[in-house]
Amino acid sequence: MLTAADDALGAASRRLHLWWVVGYTLLVACASLYPFGFDGERLLFAATDGFSRFLDWRDPTRRDTILNLLAYLPVGIGAALALPARLPAAARLALATATGAALSLAIELLQFASPVRVPSIADWTLNVAATAAGATASLAVARLPGLSMSRRLRRLRVNPSLALLILVWIASHAAPFLPRRPRAIRGALDAFLALDVTLGGLAASMAAFLVLSAVLRTLLNRDSFWAAFATLVGLSFAARLLFVGQQLTLDEPLALALALPIIVRLRARGYASAQTPLFAFICVAWLVHGLAPFAFAAPPQAVAWLPFPEFAGGATDGGYVDVLRRGFVCIGAAWVAAGSSLGLGTGTAMLLGVVTVSEFAQRYLPTRVPDTTDAVLVLFGALLVHAANRVDEAPRAL
Repeated sequence: MLTAADDALGAASRRLHLWWVVGYTLLVACASLYPFGFDGERLLFAATDGFSRFLDWRDPTRRDTILNLLAYLPVGIGAALALPARLPAAARLALATATGAALSLAIELLQFASPVRVPSIADWTLNVAATAAGATASLAVARLPGLSMSRRLRRLRVNPSLALLILVWIASHAAPFLPRRPRAIRGALDAFLALDVTLGGLAASMAAFLVLSAVLRTLLNRDSFWAAFATLVGLSFAARLLFVGQQLTLDEPLALALALPIIVRLRARGYASAQTPLFAFICVAWLVHGLAPFAFAAPPQAVAWLPFPEFAGGATDGGYVDVLRRGFVCIGAAWVAAGSSLGLGTGTAMLLGVVTVSEFAQRYLPTRVPDTTDAVLVLFGALLVHAANRVDEAPRAL
């Protein structure tokens, strides 16, 4: 007989799997519609033609077959586990498969608007089969002990800001979620071995690993932390090599080696008492990132006052992947500050001070471009954390 605690764990698990499906759906859509060059007239013409080209069977390559199967397995797994347990297994299987089928059909039809995409009923068929396989597998093992995601959590209710941080971490290492071809993977590995270590990149990666450790420590119980941390970091390194638009650098494994002693040391302290020194380490690392390579020169550069110049066609420090990484650290630092002895207000002011000093100094760094992006990200992170904490504190029935 199920107890109230079992019901609470079940409800928490379903909420987590629902977030999983929503987040993963965004990733699948991003990968399937990249590079986002949409033409409305192409889509309108295809619609008036009844999407006849979609019905033409196009034998997929071996690579496309593998990708189409692997991409939709998580959709089936998450959708089946997000459905109420009171539904019969056959109904959950059917609904989960229908979810994957609808998602795949919508994406295939949207691909008619892209000149570089080729929609195919063969891809849709593989996606539906993969969703059904994932749903079947998840339902078969759902009753096995120890597999419930909620049993690995420190608490049943996950703060929305933490869910966003996990999503941004994944996106910063895998966007645009388009796998490299096998030959290109070897080239990415060769580039990794050939790249030089930079102080700015080392400090930025170190700050990111410290934020990640804080997120996982908050989400997971003690027994699950290190396995989850090692798995997520390993998958992130692999994603840098496997996905188009990403590049693994020597900065990241070296930064991990520097961050690990700090993480281990702080893990030995109580959760609340570890937040303040952790926030201090993040601020120092982010300040070093902002001031590197410390080769100051005159005359000063102009400041790009418009944030996110990457999306306005202006000069930048990097591409959208760099913006995602900066967003992860800035939002994560604001969240760590909220749990420290400083509090969200004072911590945000300190972060803005770090950012202001960095951007002012970058006026004298010929290799950097000062802008207001980090300040905007810090303010956005503070507002997000404040709102998420209010939601988290509100009473809610399980």
